[in-house]
Amino acid sequence: MIFDRKAGLAMICILAVLQGILRFAIAFSILSGNGPELENPISDELSLAINGIFIVLGGAGILTAVGLWQMKAWGYVATLVLSAGTIFFDLLAGALIQSSAYMGMILPIVFIGYLLLNKDDFQGASN
Repeated sequence: MIFDRKAGLAMICILAVLQGILRFAIAFSILSGNGPELENPISDELSLAINGIFIVLGGAGILTAVGLWQMKAWGYVATLVLSAGTIFFDLLAGALIQSSAYMGMILPIVFIGYLLLNKDDFQGASN
């Protein structure tokens, strides 16, 4: 076997947790006023909403990583849904606010690809 699936799953889970932590860090850096200068200025209200979304995505990413690691069916489904939602959020943010937001789509695309290629591993997973 060329690729050890357990190692692949571990890598996906580690990356998901790191992405979650990074989303928290971005939100808190923006809230503290130390965030990046935005290409397109936004209102304080929109900034708070975006930061709230970052915090939710970060926490949900960490939670779904736990479900994936435990081979739970909900972890598989939630990771797919969360990854798709993250891609949508980053597409919107990249188009309207900051082009660097597109980089946030890389890991969710990897997560979706990995999970779809290895969906059989989760077929018999419990809730």
